[in-house]
Amino acid sequence: MDFKKIFRKLNNRYVYATLLFLLVILVIDQFNVFEQIRLRRTLKDQKRQIEYYEEEIANEKQYLHDLQNDTSVMERVAREKYLMKRDNEIIYLIETQPEEE
Repeated sequence: MDFKKIFRKLNNRYVYATLLFLLVILVIDQFNVFEQIRLRRTLKDQKRQIEYYEEEIANEKQYLHDLQNDTSVMERVAREKYLMKRDNEIIYLIETQPEEE
């Protein structure tokens, strides 16, 4: 087939309507191809964040369970965070000052 025969077959209103429809769907429409790609990327990021926060929640629940049931964890947190001490025990706090430049 030569070029003129192909051009005559493609030169009708149905081909033009189809090309216009594809142009609108792929580029101009509100939910075009580029928007779909961006939305999929956003969805993947959101799923990764959900997994991260679910892991963090599980870790915090385990820490809370340990804190409520394990006396050694309770004592460690009380000593480190709240500077509590046992009877007949002396705690010295040494604060260092940052060096000035």
